[in-house]
Amino acid sequence: MKTTARLLAVALLGVTSLAVAQINMPNPQAPGSSPQNAVRLINTSDVMVDRAIRRWLHQHYPGWDAEPHEFMNIGPDRYAVVYITSANNPGRRVYFRVSSGMDNDDGAMSPGMPPM
Repeated sequence: MKTTARLLAVALLGVTSLAVAQINMPNPQAPGSSPQNAVRLINTSDVMVDRAIRRWLHQHYPGWDAEPHEFMNIGPDRYAVVYITSANNPGRRVYFRVSSGMDNDDGAMSPGMPPM
């Protein structure tokens, strides 16, 4: 009987720790969690991109520390990727799709824009 009670207690403690881990996991559908869910930025210069990223992160991740963004191209799209950390949470990357405002999400040019 004691063995069964101990086994049950250990199992319940293990399930409790898993439940806590699931609460702390980031939402995979959260804006910026992947290139597919990237936050869209329409800016004209890298300085404006930096300001928009800092403003967005301050609003959505208050108290988190952010490393400087790095640009990367994924297919035809340009992304700014920022690694953020917090004392009580695991670090994560936030993706920002950077566009000049001339392209739609599907890559087609906006109506009324002259060809480049």
